[in-house]
Amino acid sequence: MSTDVLELHPGDDYIELYKVLKIQGWVGAGSEAKMLIAEGHVLVNHEVETRKRRKLVPGDNVIFAEDAVMITASTRPASEAPSKPAKPKGRPKITF
Repeated sequence: MSTDVLELHPGDDYIELYKVLKIQGWVGAGSEAKMLIAEGHVLVNHEVETRKRRKLVPGDNVIFAEDAVMITASTRPASEAPSKPAKPKGRPKITF
């Protein structure tokens, strides 16, 4: 079994379970992740978890099939968090 590490974004305290399956590429869509969780195919901290939106915090371990991921806190300060891109300035006006 391979174990990966998933680092939370700076400023985030948790991530929802179904999003972890999507981020890791274990499923193709959120609806697929939710279905697999509801059917009991996902373990959190070695126990079956059926709550799709379970809040995972640093230290939690998620296991799906032969893969595992450990949730960790961000090591970057919140000031380095990605922000919204600036609004585009628009097209330059050309006058003839």
